[in-house]
Amino acid sequence: MNNLARQNSENINVLEIRNYLLKPDLTNKFSDYFHTKFVAPMNELGGYTLGEFKINSVNDRFVWFRGFADMKTRLKFLNDFYCNSTTWKEYGKGANEMMINSDNVYLLRPLKKEVNSILLTDKIFTVVDFYICNGTLEKVINLFDTTYIPFLKNLKIEDITLWVSELTENDFPRLPVFQDKNLLVSIVHYQDENEFYTKQKEIENMPTDLKKSMQELVTIQNKLVLLSLR
Repeated sequence: MNNLARQNSENINVLEIRNYLLKPDLTNKFSDYFHTKFVAPMNELGGYTLGEFKINSVNDRFVWFRGFADMKTRLKFLNDFYCNSTTWKEYGKGANEMMINSDNVYLLRPLKKEVNSILLTDKIFTVVDFYICNGTLEKVINLFDTTYIPFLKNLKIEDITLWVSELTENDFPRLPVFQDKNLLVSIVHYQDENEFYTKQKEIENMPTDLKKSMQELVTIQNKLVLLSLR
């Protein structure tokens, strides 16, 4: 994370989790291209790159986090970068030629701004959990507040942020996003892969009542396990 993104990482009210499907075996090439051509210009325009990742043992995925101060700032940035910037005009075609799909994007806001929007980390292993809670989102949020997050913190898992969908209309339809009103997302950072797997085993041994409540209230849970590229 460069200094400009670092300075603004605590003022993020809108987050995109962008998961690109690339042509085979291009993750490293795309990552280098993306980082050298786009990150600094985007940060300067107010679209902050807050993480660049690959998926372990997968060579056709590139995942990154982009944050904004608010939706108004997001719209201005998207117009400034994709419509008007010399950077995108010069290098955008090269990026698109390496991609098969770039539409797997979640548009999120912090569940609790005062504690949850800070994404600053130097840890190299990041896990994103997507909890789809059909008709039960408020109950799941309450369960997290009262029971699940305290359980994680008791296991010394403390680098956690929680997000829900930003439901304001996506006013830049050229870049489609998922906006699921039933979604809760957690982002957890670990020092390394060993810490993640150790803690994962401890999480699997959660109290029976908590496990039962999670199973009853969460319709679907998907996990994205990411290794930092920077």
